[in-house]
Amino acid sequence: MHGSIATYFRISPDMIREDMEWNLWTGIFIAFFIIHRGFEWILDVLQNQYLKNRKDNVPTHLSGKVSLDTIRAAVAYNRDKVRFGLFVRLHSAVALLAMLGIGFRWIDGIALGWGFNPLVTGLLFFGMIAVLGEIWGLPIELFSIFGIESKHGFNKQTYRGFIADKVKGILISIPLGGILLSCVLLLMRNGGRFWWVYAYCCVFGIQLFIAWIYPVVIMPLFNRFTPVAADMAEDVARLAGKVSFPYAKVLQMDGSKRSTHSNAFFVGFRSGRRIILYDTLVDQLSRSQLMAVLAHELGHFKLNHLKKRLAMAAVGLLGLFAALSVIRDETAIYIGLGFDRVSDHAALVVFGLIASEVLSPFNWISRLLSRRDEYAADRFAVKAVGNADDLGDALIVLTKKNLTNPGSHKLYRWYYNSHPALRERLAAIRDDATPPPPTSNGPPGEGRGGG
Repeated sequence: MHGSIATYFRISPDMIREDMEWNLWTGIFIAFFIIHRGFEWILDVLQNQYLKNRKDNVPTHLSGKVSLDTIRAAVAYNRDKVRFGLFVRLHSAVALLAMLGIGFRWIDGIALGWGFNPLVTGLLFFGMIAVLGEIWGLPIELFSIFGIESKHGFNKQTYRGFIADKVKGILISIPLGGILLSCVLLLMRNGGRFWWVYAYCCVFGIQLFIAWIYPVVIMPLFNRFTPVAADMAEDVARLAGKVSFPYAKVLQMDGSKRSTHSNAFFVGFRSGRRIILYDTLVDQLSRSQLMAVLAHELGHFKLNHLKKRLAMAAVGLLGLFAALSVIRDETAIYIGLGFDRVSDHAALVVFGLIASEVLSPFNWISRLLSRRDEYAADRFAVKAVGNADDLGDALIVLTKKNLTNPGSHKLYRWYYNSHPALRERLAAIRDDATPPPPTSNGPPGEGRGGG
């Protein structure tokens, strides 16, 4: 390492060009970026106007169940989120353009200037990117939590708690991210022809390991978990036994220390699986409604939705590494997307940029499949608890408590929603609980089943 520290933080002609060198890869990226982000910008504008025109009307499916004041509050909350989202898109685009024009070359020059080996240089590069990303994104995060969420009565987190969470998150991310990146960069350099296969196995294995330790090591660092009341534990055990769901514990999480939003989920594998209920969810729902919501979550497990998603993620990750191996030696992609030289860490960056735009339709497909799975989990829940009212009523309660979108523009809903619209969901739940008319192919009163 030569020279002073200041030398490596000075932008010089050797580190960057005066202008970004455009080529075919630049054009491909910009074209997909404009199509993808422009389409989403239009959808957000349409949604904002849609909500504005419906702030004085209670949707028919919520008539008599939700007050006009609640609808107005939900419209105001969701319009604030949509309008803020428009600003966030612009904020992100500015950062990306800056990185393409100057940032990547400058940061890469700094990392290279320290004179370390390629692995350490790559880790330094990503470390600086992460620091800049945290600094750039911090105002956005603060305004989202202490601006919008506080304005509408959801935020319960203090600035001290926010800082504590941020510090703990960074301390966890540094070793985990460092290990993950080190494995990939080492294999890219020393793994031979099939480095991408070894890197895929390494990354997927680390992800499974993190998922295994997450509920017992990482989650308790951020939240307090306590056993639920004995009578609730009995109700959960009864439901889990009815649907043959194996679990180790059912715990209540203090989600209310950050937000009044609510949720339920399960984490872990096999004998270590834990059912987690937000304390806000327990407070907001009746016991029968809570069991219906839990039955819906268990339905995702029993219907193998999680295994299917894991399999899709595994195949998708393998495909990404295969594609990375193909374009890794394409020098033009580095020059066209903001770098002066070829390196393994630059390959990860430029491939990530291209993939995030070119593969964006797959995110829509994932949301489409998710909507289908939600319908199936609802059917499972209706069958498990023996009625449709509990789940339907729970969804309406959560809609009121969380100020869920009271409606969406059709195109916005078609593209963005990972869950069916409440109107469609309630109708499907009613249909699932209603026996079909007698037919010659089955006995009278035979239902559709829960899958």
